[in-house]
Amino acid sequence: MSAASVPRYVLYGETGARADWFVNVEHLDERCRERGWEIKPHTHPHFLQIGVCTEAGGEITLEGQVHPFRPGSVMVVPPYRIHGFRYEPNANGWMLTVEKGYLEDLLVRAPVLKGLLDAPRLFDLAEPALSRIGAEFLQLREEMAEQRHGRAIAAEIHLQAILLQMLRHCPESSVTSPAAGSRYDTVERFKALVEARYRQQPLLPDMASTLGVSVSQLRLACNEVTGLSPNALIHERIAAEAKRCLAYTGMTISELSDWLGFSDVAYFSRFFTRKVGETPSGYRRAQRFGSVVVEG
Repeated sequence: MSAASVPRYVLYGETGARADWFVNVEHLDERCRERGWEIKPHTHPHFLQIGVCTEAGGEITLEGQVHPFRPGSVMVVPPYRIHGFRYEPNANGWMLTVEKGYLEDLLVRAPVLKGLLDAPRLFDLAEPALSRIGAEFLQLREEMAEQRHGRAIAAEIHLQAILLQMLRHCPESSVTSPAAGSRYDTVERFKALVEARYRQQPLLPDMASTLGVSVSQLRLACNEVTGLSPNALIHERIAAEAKRCLAYTGMTISELSDWLGFSDVAYFSRFFTRKVGETPSGYRRAQRFGSVVVEG
C-alpha cells in the first residue's frame, strides 16, 4: 500500500494541532467502539503510538502486513508507519500517543530506548509486567486528566515506568522489518545515513549514490513514506541536534555552528530560527536549564 494513498492524521482523525500536551492515553474501546471496531490504515507523522491489549484481541496491519494480537500483546508504531486495526468486539486495553518532538528529546536523555521505539514491534507481556504497566497507565491517565501542580513531571514519571517495563520484556525478534528494496526500506537506510553524516552537511546526490538509488527515486520514497523531502529530513535532524546542544551543553552559538558544519554563524542562526521559530539564544533561555555560557 502506498503511503501517499492513506490519511495522515494528527490523532485518530483530529485535524487541529494540540500544543498543550506531549502524551495522550486512553482506553482502546473509547475510539474503536464508535468506529465499528476498525481503524483504517493511516499514518501519524508527528506521533509514536503504543497499544496494549488487555481484553479480546484483533489484527494490526503494519506496512501492508497483517499480524494478530491478543490479551497481553504490545504494539509499537513509530511516526510515519502505515498502520490500521481490526478489533474483536469488546476488545480493550490502552493506547498511548507520544508527541514526536518530546520523543526525540526523551531519546537524547535515555538513548537505550531507541532500540525499543525506532521500529514497529509486536510482542507479548506476561504477568506481573502487564499488571505493573496497567497500573502505570491508570496513573498516567489520571495525571493527564487533572490540572494538578507538577502534572507534567508526574506524567513523565509514569510514561517512563511504562517504557522501562516494555524495554525489559521486549524480545529482539519482535521487530517488523520493511521488505528489502521497498521504498520504506530506502527511507530507513537514508535515515541511518543521515544519522551518520548530518554534521557534514551532506549533498543529496552523494547520499543517493551511497544508497544505490537516483535522486528522484530518493525524493519519491521520502515524500511518499514521510511526507517530507530528503533535505527536509536532513534539516530536521540538524535542528534536533542543535536544540539538544543548546539545552544540554555549554557550547557557544559559534561553536555549535561550526560543530554542525555551518560555514557562517549568521546562516546557522537564520536556519535555526526558520526551523524552530525562535533564535538559538532565545531557545536556550527558554529551556531554564543547562549550562550558563557566554553566547558568541
